[in-house]
Amino acid sequence: MKVNLTTTDVGGFNFEFLRIVSCQSVGAAEIGECLYTIGRIEDGSFDSWITEWNRTAGRVAAEARRLLTAGQPLAARDAFLRAANYFRAAEFYATHDDPRQVAVWQASRDCFAQAVPLLRFPAEPIEVAFDGACLPGYFVRGGSRRAPTLIAMSGFDGSAEEVYYWIGPAAAERGWNCLIFEGPGQRGALHLNPGLVLRPDYEAPVGAVVDYALSRPEVDPARLALLGYSLGGFLAVRAAAFETRLRAVIANSLVVDVGAAFAAVWPKILRGSFPSAVDTAFTLLARLRPDTRWGINHARWALGVNHPHEFFAAWKPFTLWGTEDRLTTPLLCVVGEDEIAQTSADMITQTIRYLRAVRGPTELAYLPKETGASSHCQMGGLAYAHAAIFEWLTRTVTSEPPAHPPPHTLVFPNGAIAAVRRYHPRVAVEE
Repeated sequence: MKVNLTTTDVGGFNFEFLRIVSCQSVGAAEIGECLYTIGRIEDGSFDSWITEWNRTAGRVAAEARRLLTAGQPLAARDAFLRAANYFRAAEFYATHDDPRQVAVWQASRDCFAQAVPLLRFPAEPIEVAFDGACLPGYFVRGGSRRAPTLIAMSGFDGSAEEVYYWIGPAAAERGWNCLIFEGPGQRGALHLNPGLVLRPDYEAPVGAVVDYALSRPEVDPARLALLGYSLGGFLAVRAAAFETRLRAVIANSLVVDVGAAFAAVWPKILRGSFPSAVDTAFTLLARLRPDTRWGINHARWALGVNHPHEFFAAWKPFTLWGTEDRLTTPLLCVVGEDEIAQTSADMITQTIRYLRAVRGPTELAYLPKETGASSHCQMGGLAYAHAAIFEWLTRTVTSEPPAHPPPHTLVFPNGAIAAVRRYHPRVAVEE
């Protein structure tokens, strides 16, 4: 297939390719072998995608083992990181009932484990006990003394290893610990705990992770922050509304009402149709759109539902409405221009309403197209995300804690205001 990096719809082949190559900054991708691999893939064919990324990952993993045996640990480290990333890519479109899914997930974790002892900022494997389950993750140390700690998680479809690429070394370089975990409904937790599906009350697993963090001597209990990517932005803000031990929360990016966002893309008449009609409509659209087909397949596993018509009810509890008065924790929302363009006017309006209603101070970091970081979660421009996140964290967390909760303020950059007006002229947004 030919790559079009201006097409950044989540779940589509072009965006997923951009997601893979974004890890080049930490040695987990090489653009040449990525271009060679994508060139062999039939656009829209999940089987072709799985086969070719698995093939490339297997070749790179074999080279990593050869380099390690040959006494070249640094080259082996980079190859293991790339192989882990490519195996993760292969797993992305594999359904939970495809035997290849477990195999490539395990291969990705195994390659990452081989790289860990060789990393400049090693990722110590951890396990967090929660509700009879085991939440997997990694702890990355930011120094020899007690340090501020960033708890980080993915969302609907990422992995802990991928979150390490995105933020782990960047945090450690700046003197922050980074505690990465996978909670209910996320890949590693689902593989290790079958049936541990997504839940809206993420303050429960986050509370267990905070307990674990505070048990470590490297963690300064007064300087804890939480970061959630993609759907993790919703989950992180929901958790912060109830978990009072957090000094700050970052949503990258934020959806206020996941159920409403999901329902909004379907005509009202379809939402009220017979289940069989809804299922038929989903099936027809899935044949035409790979992102829809992937979303349906993955939701069956992550949400524990069997039929498309069940999705509306399954997503309905995933809302932040009702938490406005509880959220006093300072909040940073990171959003790119592509996301504003791809989000409906109703969802933009909901987000602005919620940010104005919360009790704590809120800022929005905006990435325009010219940065190359305007896609979902800044794929293609992670350095811009790091700059925005840690500039805000330095002001918000590393200073002395305030004697009283700061008052509500909303900082909305002019660039974001202009983008909303450009793509959604009927949405009311103030300077």
